[in-house]
Amino acid sequence: MASSKGSADVIIVGGGVIGCAVAYFLAAEHGVESVIIERNGIASGASGGAAGELAATELLEKGGHRSAPVFTRFLQEGVSLHANLAPALLEESGVDYLLSDIPMLRPAFTDEETTGLKDELAHLQQSGIEASWVEPENIQAMHSWLAEDAIGAILSTELQLESYPFALALAQAAEQHGVTIRTGEVTGLERSGGRITGVRLGDETLSAETVVIANGPWSQFAGEWIGLDIPVIPLRGQIVHLDLPRGAPRPRQAIFHPTGYVLPKAGGSLYVGTTIEDVGFDTEPTTEARDSIMEAVARIAPQVMDIPIKQMSACLRPYSTDDMPIIGAVPGIDGLFIATGHGFKGITLCLVTGKNLAELMIQGASSFPMDEFSPARLSPR
Repeated sequence: MASSKGSADVIIVGGGVIGCAVAYFLAAEHGVESVIIERNGIASGASGGAAGELAATELLEKGGHRSAPVFTRFLQEGVSLHANLAPALLEESGVDYLLSDIPMLRPAFTDEETTGLKDELAHLQQSGIEASWVEPENIQAMHSWLAEDAIGAILSTELQLESYPFALALAQAAEQHGVTIRTGEVTGLERSGGRITGVRLGDETLSAETVVIANGPWSQFAGEWIGLDIPVIPLRGQIVHLDLPRGAPRPRQAIFHPTGYVLPKAGGSLYVGTTIEDVGFDTEPTTEARDSIMEAVARIAPQVMDIPIKQMSACLRPYSTDDMPIIGAVPGIDGLFIATGHGFKGITLCLVTGKNLAELMIQGASSFPMDEFSPARLSPR
């Protein structure tokens, strides 16, 4: 029999940016303190290993697949909230996570890619996203690292940040508002009838009237505790970190293409990536991925081949198999909520997810319409 050793108003399972954002907004905007339970360390998964580029489009990450309109709007809200909340997070945490603008080129190398990109450009502009088409001669005038055979590109200005410092800033700001972060592995949920009553941590029970499952791809295992199919799988993404010599010329623009990207970071690093691998929960970087990334990126930005490789990193993105995040109340279990399945956009969407889920939990309604993200669409086991 498990022993009860404590209680909390709200327990949040998972100390990535999603869990920390939910905790932050519950405390900062609603005065509700919570306990975050993290198995390893804050942002030890995808939150700390992400590239940190914030864009209100899924064009490249999904190979040209256009997102549902509600998801595009959600991304736009997420980017805006990052811009608006940054001064408060910096003041409350004391951590500068280098939020900054980055010019972004999304190039075409074939007539087919040009047609697709121009169609996407029209869609972006109709959605209120500022972007323009750049002809080849103008690309060359920008002194871009983009390969000379590019026949055009979408140019936009995006935001980016340093992912791990951002996660620390969010966690520390949450703590300033009374949030508690503790280490432990949640092994089950406690229920009484149709209501959640807490979580199990090995032999310990921590009581709570509200629980949020926000542990990325590991949320699939929570489905076994509640008899619900949570269709979220881990997709490994690997990044090559290049060792750009101090004082060496840096690319002025990021380059994103379906085959790879080049992303100069405000802190001086240069990232190239990435992979999308269904390999379970394996987080080890591989030489095969390194070689395939460099080969692909050399095609779109040949100058990267002149820069030594510093290191490789890998993380597991929580990918929802229906392409939409899962955010909201679990049907049939009062007090249980889920926030997972953000895929490639966890950093972009963490603040808007945290803000709106906190509103939903406390007020019963959110500022952004969340029905299409609801766990109500999930199937019982």
